[in-house]
Amino acid sequence: MKKLFLTAMVALTFVAAISAANSKQEKEAKKYAKKQAKEMAMQGWKTDGMYTLEEAFYKFRMELTSDSCNRELTGNVLGETTCRTLNQAKQWAMINAANEYAKESEMMLRSRIVGEIGASIEGASIDQFYEAYEALVQKEIKGDLKIKVGIYREKKDGSIEYRAFYIINEPRAASMRQRALMNAIDESNMLKEHAKELSDFVNEPVKSK
Repeated sequence: MKKLFLTAMVALTFVAAISAANSKQEKEAKKYAKKQAKEMAMQGWKTDGMYTLEEAFYKFRMELTSDSCNRELTGNVLGETTCRTLNQAKQWAMINAANEYAKESEMMLRSRIVGEIGASIEGASIDQFYEAYEALVQKEIKGDLKIKVGIYREKKDGSIEYRAFYIINEPRAASMRQRALMNAIDESNMLKEHAKELSDFVNEPVKSK
């Protein structure tokens, strides 16, 4: 009987801890959403979807913080744009987000190669490897991007500015970078002897701006 009582107390404590964590997550998400919605509305942004700005950012924040391996990625179409429809703006936002992510990934890998494998590895061949890796990462990550929040504002000339917010799961993204790496090595016929080291480099999370 005593054992059953202790088991029940442990279970109740566990449930209470989860409930408290969920309550804190919801509270922080509501605070974040309210602040974001207020700032965006003041800047003239509107939500592209069925939810209000505050609702959209609340849902986004809740999903983002539901997994510690999730991270935010944004795609921006700002300034002078030729976008005249929301669909066109969405496509450009996705392309820009994938481009930025791929470029950051390529720069990180290049830095590690130069710093730890050797600065003597240079020339047209290695540049082809970097270009292949960046293009392959862009292709991989673009296929995984799903807009969680889309906001837009119309300019006086009739064009549209757009911002898209995405969620990337790091273990899944790391698998995509690994595929891009192996394909880049095969395509360029470069650095095969360093494949293990490069694989370790590529496993490191990409720190996008």
